[in-house]
Amino acid sequence: MTAPAFLKAEHHPECYPSDPVAALDFFRKALDSLSATELPPGPATSSLAGIITPHIDFRVSLRAYAAAFRPLLDEPPADTYLILGVGHRSRLEWTLDRRDYVTPLGRAACAGELVDLLAAGAAPSRQFSAEAHHREHSIEFALTWLQAIHRLHPAKGKKDFRFVPLLCGGLYSYVEGLAEWEDLADFHRLSRNLAKLFKKFAPGEKLRVIVSIDGCHLGPRFQHPFRVTPALLKGTAGWEQMLWDCAEKGDARAFLDWFREEGNARSFDGVGALALLLAAGAGKFILQRTWYEQWFTERDASAVTYSSGRILL
Repeated sequence: MTAPAFLKAEHHPECYPSDPVAALDFFRKALDSLSATELPPGPATSSLAGIITPHIDFRVSLRAYAAAFRPLLDEPPADTYLILGVGHRSRLEWTLDRRDYVTPLGRAACAGELVDLLAAGAAPSRQFSAEAHHREHSIEFALTWLQAIHRLHPAKGKKDFRFVPLLCGGLYSYVEGLAEWEDLADFHRLSRNLAKLFKKFAPGEKLRVIVSIDGCHLGPRFQHPFRVTPALLKGTAGWEQMLWDCAEKGDARAFLDWFREEGNARSFDGVGALALLLAAGAGKFILQRTWYEQWFTERDASAVTYSSGRILL
């Protein structure tokens, strides 16, 4: 079957309105629900290279999304966005796509030449899987927010932008001790290509990075043989604080080794995306977490955690 010429947003109207006017108002109200003073300021000497956003269902926490995307309103709108998502249904570790994306807020154009730059040196069968991008909310949610940000931005007149979608796996072979650092050939090739892209388009007004991830997934809903308790939620918050402290040091291998110690037993959703960013940035990025929540559901004693943040240079 031939893949369609463009992808269509699939998670409306259940997560956000299908009508473009209502959709824009939906995102405007979400941003208005959070004041800028509720977020910690970034370091005075830093510049915004991108953001870290959840991809949890909008109905769970719009304020977490507002915390992630609000900093973009204080910066010039970017020309292009690299979206590092999670391949929830991908059979590949790293999955690119060249198709445009249509949402209720319009059509977003894919930056095909940048996709080609990232894919350089890899066989297409190891880098492209059309079905992996179908209904992938880690890309759709980020794109719709970016479209809203460009329409609501104080600097009117720059509604269009381009994007590069990259779905990332969990690097399970390394995390579970089945492969060594030197064996991660696709990871190292892609991180080198991404470093070249950052050198050509320094993250900022030309290019910004969107890391679309969630945190831990705990409890029976996620096939864990235990129910989530208040003590486990408290322990997980502390564990994630140490994880982000590790990520802030910018060492991709040390970050992965943190997960390797327990085989990602907490099912953190975003290992590959963050590791790739750290490897390509070679210690230059500062990750500042600005928001944290734990979504616990009593009916199945399960929980999902998620964070928002800034990527700074």
